[in-house]
Amino acid sequence: MALFTFSEILMNMNKFAYFAVTSTTLVLVACGGGGSGDPVAVTSTTINGSVVKGPVTGATVTVKNAATGAVLGTTTTAAGGSYTLAVPFSGDVIVEVSGGTYTDEATNANTPLSTPLKVVLAANGSNVTGVVTPLTTMAYTSAFGGGGAVTAAAFNTQAASVASQFKLNGINLATTTPVVTGSLNDYGKALAGVSQYLKLNSGTTLQSLVGTQFTATQLAAFAPKWNAAYAAAVPGSNVTFSFDGSAFNIGGTGVGGGTGTCGVNVQGTITSNGFTLPLNNNYCINGIAAGSCTSGNAALSQGISGLGGIAGAANLTYTYSATCAPGALTFNIS
Repeated sequence: MALFTFSEILMNMNKFAYFAVTSTTLVLVACGGGGSGDPVAVTSTTINGSVVKGPVTGATVTVKNAATGAVLGTTTTAAGGSYTLAVPFSGDVIVEVSGGTYTDEATNANTPLSTPLKVVLAANGSNVTGVVTPLTTMAYTSAFGGGGAVTAAAFNTQAASVASQFKLNGINLATTTPVVTGSLNDYGKALAGVSQYLKLNSGTTLQSLVGTQFTATQLAAFAPKWNAAYAAAVPGSNVTFSFDGSAFNIGGTGVGGGTGTCGVNVQGTITSNGFTLPLNNNYCINGIAAGSCTSGNAALSQGISGLGGIAGAANLTYTYSATCAPGALTFNIS
């Protein structure tokens, strides 16, 4: 069964670029009076969100300056995992959650949250959404487990990769609320899979799952166990997963299976929050017909024609190359 059309895949490419660009949008701090001795008005950001592993009640939510680690504010999640917190800051922040309890989907037991969960957001001086889950924590570990500056742009790149490999294409892990009771959405099904994975693999902890930078060998071993867990969590599902940690593996498109590679550079502008910024992104598509990396490729053209519909994107131009640029976002299609 085809899960995605090739057009949807390429449209999601531009969504990933959109998240990366908007996360770096500058927020101007308002100054009063204009004199050198006048006080600077502090810009406040309100973060509304939820913490879900099932919904985590009574957890401590701590918001930190991503650059310095300084604590900007704390609050506690309500029943159902929701929280709201205003912080006197604009810029990239880490939302870290610890403690509290949730009902585990696999065992139905009231379970303490023993592992901190995290997400990184661009606090914009207004209102932002911050959903915190095991998958956002996996993205955090993937992006920053080896060190380096914590930024919303780097987090968004890894979050898009994690979402894609868990078959959540087009879902922003940090802003979409998982539904884990009743009629589950796809995000909720993935979290139910996490609970089943921990239940079926004794000795594996939530900390070891979300706090490890997986190697290719570990991912290869993880895939069949995850598929078994997901099948237990979502009876009747015929969805299967593969993980390689570096590329998005998309099956059932109807246009893959070839031996060709195509590098696509997309340039233009994107407007968000009143700012217009340049857009310049590279993508690498493997699996097309050999020798078909041109604007005349109907499969590529079909997808590319939809990119202009993404909010804020304009003046888009496309350049094709038989080789891929270093660091290009890679899609393997079949």
